[in-house]
Amino acid sequence: MMTSKGLYNLWLSQYWKFILLALLVASSAILFFECYWQAQSPESQEISLGSIEKLEGVDEADVDSAPNLDTTTTISTSRANPTGLTANLRPKNGTTNLTVNLVMATLLNDDISWTENIKIPNLNIIRYVSDDMNAQYHPPVPIKGHEALIYHTYMHDFYDDLPDITIFTHADDTSWHVDAILNSSMAFSLSHLDLEQVLLKQYFNLRVAWAVGCPDWINTTKGPGDSTKAEEPYMYEAFSENFNTTPPEILGGPCCSQFAATRDAIRRHPQSQYRRSMDWLMLTDWTDYISGRVWEHMWAWLFKGEAVDCAVEWKSYCTMYHICFGLESRNRVNSLEKEKKRLKRDGVLGELMGLLRGQEAQRRLDEIDAIMAAELENALEIGKSEVARANVLSDLYGS
Repeated sequence: MMTSKGLYNLWLSQYWKFILLALLVASSAILFFECYWQAQSPESQEISLGSIEKLEGVDEADVDSAPNLDTTTTISTSRANPTGLTANLRPKNGTTNLTVNLVMATLLNDDISWTENIKIPNLNIIRYVSDDMNAQYHPPVPIKGHEALIYHTYMHDFYDDLPDITIFTHADDTSWHVDAILNSSMAFSLSHLDLEQVLLKQYFNLRVAWAVGCPDWINTTKGPGDSTKAEEPYMYEAFSENFNTTPPEILGGPCCSQFAATRDAIRRHPQSQYRRSMDWLMLTDWTDYISGRVWEHMWAWLFKGEAVDCAVEWKSYCTMYHICFGLESRNRVNSLEKEKKRLKRDGVLGELMGLLRGQEAQRRLDEIDAIMAAELENALEIGKSEVARANVLSDLYGS
């Protein structure tokens, strides 16, 4: 006969088995979502400064001409908020007489006060508000096609009155859409952008990192059952209907619909092209998410006629943003990024199980962040000199 104590011990054993199983399932779920979130966040975007494949789009010559800190910014918007934000931005030597519009795709409640920190002389900010048809600038219909409808509306309406350069961005300063090397900050990115190089290239994707987009992200021949990317099965039809031509099989380029284009790049097509794409975006029965998402992969074709636009990352940072990592520094940064991703992954389980492992991982992560911040400062210092930039870009062994 089993005693009550024996029954209790049996129950306790089964109870702890259940608890252990529950902890295992919970830790697996947390690890999965942690890894997914890291893959979508700026901290997780592996810098890959040593990308081995160089495609068209990077000139190794550089022009040391960029704006200084004496700026005048005009905001054309129906809603703007004051800011107390400050940015760690360095002044650039030289001046420019270039005219520049910053076209922003926003919602009514978005705070764009961070734009006051952008160091571009005489910057004219044109804020489109997608959910306010009474705003000074708005798309023809509300909440359609994400930022794509706003961008096409601007290019159609301003076709005869374009500045030298138009920069197209979202409403946020800090987002995973902006590279970690660029402080995950659009204000930082634009304040370091070499506008003369934009003029030479005519189109430049403000995001450089290959993660999520390069080098062969979209295969236009794939159908719904062949792809894990939400927009990929729609790409063939979207491309055909917007450009009236058979799409290339492969499309590649950094995400996420934030870029600069010159007057000539926009006028590469007649004004009717932008009207065509506006109508397509307004009339499609696809979701706002899909109709806007497909355009992330078509801007390079629109402005350059190129299906793949994946420049070597470290050369692009140096040429376009004057952030110049030497070979040794590139290797160090890449190694640290890999270690950082591993520590973040392992740290989740360590903290969950109450081990010291999580705390040790966090201390090492802090050390890595400090080292990488110093590497960035050094890269910015090198980028100030045209001669130093040329030396970095002439690296025969860098690819």
